This record gives sequence, structure tokens and C-alpha cells, in this order.
Amino acid sequence: MNTDAEQTKQISKVLAYIEDNLTESLQLNDLAQVSTYSPYYFQRLFKKIIGETPASYIKRLRLEIAAHSLIYEPHLSITTVAHQSGFSSLSYFTYSFQAYFETSPKKWREGAYLDRFAREYQDSKKSKTFNQNMKDEVSSNEYNEFSWLDLSAVKTVTFSSCSMVKRYNVGPYTKGIQEVWGQLFHWANARGYNVDKLFMCGIPKNNPYITPPEKSFYECCLGIESEGESAEVTGEFQGGLHVLYEFDEPLDYQERSKIIECYSELYSIWLPKSGYRYLSNPIEIVQLEQEEGSLRVNCKIRAIGLGIEPK
Repeated sequence: MNTDAEQTKQISKVLAYIEDNLTESLQLNDLAQVSTYSPYYFQRLFKKIIGETPASYIKRLRLEIAAHSLIYEPHLSITTVAHQSGFSSLSYFTYSFQAYFETSPKKWREGAYLDRFAREYQDSKKSKTFNQNMKDEVSSNEYNEFSWLDLSAVKTVTFSSCSMVKRYNVGPYTKGIQEVWGQLFHWANARGYNVDKLFMCGIPKNNPYITPPEKSFYECCLGIESEGESAEVTGEFQGGLHVLYEFDEPLDYQERSKIIECYSELYSIWLPKSGYRYLSNPIEIVQLEQEEGSLRVNCKIRAIGLGIEPK
């Protein structure tokens, strides 16, 4: 296995470890041990691949998970959100949240999140009106209508677990991801896989209305049935129960505004009425197709889903 693949594999292990242990004390030496590298080399490699130091990444992840929960889990107290996001002290959480988001957790929950970042995936001429409408809906508690989701296309499915080969993209969800999928497509073809029969999903690790676009992190994941290519396996897909929404026509990554609004309705309207709670990051089921006479690979999103469990 080449050096880049080995490094990606080890950093992937660390990212999974961080997510699984976010409420624990995550020290540099412990993370380095997971990676099998020295603390000095691990920290340099992590920053090279992820774009920030492990400590900065962990703190930002905790704050952004808290921010997401404050919006979509209104039944949880701010203290509970703080603890579930990895903060042992409510006062430190409040201080850190204020410093990062420039507003208090309470005001954020009440609608200040609509002003935190520009809705870059909305038409700029409409964004101001859109934001004001969203504020009115939040303040009046009337955000309970499905505008984007066709409920007849919403279903619950159970996915099987599988080994995953992953590649990453750091940056806006409208840029760069197609090229990363192209790398995975050609990786699979070169090893004799029938790409049409493989499970392929993208995992947006951040809410783009919370995370700055340049720090948004996206995993392109290719499922394989066995670890015959164990040197390249960089993670596991746990499978399990998901709510899945299939689009009438697959969407380009550039159509992010529609995708995001569908997510918003799944989180804000469908979930509270469904009897389920979400478990982790959403997934996007993709289809890849190589252009005839070219090495270019077109990728589209045919469905979005959330891991769920009964409340």
C-alpha cells in the first residue's frame, strides 16, 4: 500500500475514535497511539489531511454538534446538550459557544443560528427574504409544513454493514467532491469491482449552515463485501435502520440548496412526528457514471438518509 493510503487509513481510525469517544478526554498522546504514529508526526499529519490541529478539530466538532442539537432537539436542555457534546462544565460550554458563534446557546436556539453564516447555497437575491421568513417561522413556531419532501417517497430501510474504502474532501459541498468520487471510481475499476453493484454513499460530516464552508468535511465511501483489499479499507459502515428519501431525479452536488432543505424537513418535521430519533451524520446515496470516451466521472445524489432508532 502506498504511503498516502496508509496515512489516510490511520487518520480515518483516529476520526472514528474521536466521534465514538467525544465525551471522553481526548489527549494528543492517546490519539497518536490510535494512529500508530508519534505525537509529533501524528499532529503534523492530522493538520495536513484535515486542515487543523486535533485539539482545534475536537473543540469545533463538539461545539457544532451542540449547535445542531440545540436547533433540532428542542426537548433537550442546554445542560444536557453540553454534556452530550463532550463538555463537562456548563460554564465552559457557554463561554466557548459564545466565543465561537458570537451568541449564547439560548439565543442560538431561539433563532440566532439563522444569522451565523450566509446561506451560501441560496440564491443571493432571495437569501435575505428567505432568512427573514425562516425567522418568522421559528419565532411563531409555525415551521411545520413540508415544502420540499414528498412524504410518499420517505421510507425506512435497513442497510447491511460493510467495509469501506474512503476518500475525503475538505471545503464547500458544491466543489471538489466529484473529483474525489472519480478517484474512487477508478480505484474500484482497476481492481475489478463492478461499481454499479457496490454500495456508495457520501457522508457530509457538517451542517453547512453551522460550519464555515472551508472547514466542511465530506467522506466519499465505497462499500466492499470483504477485506480482500484490507490495506485500503479505511473504516466500517455500521448499517442499521435509516429513514431514506429518494429524489424523483438524482441531483447534482451543485443543487445543494434543495438537498439542505430536504434535510431540514427530515430533522425538523418528519423526525419529531415519526417516533424515531436520529443517531449520527446523514448519508447520501450516490450513483457514478463514466462519460463515454472520457475518464471523467459524473456523480449524482439519488437519495438522502439518516440513521435512526425508536425514541
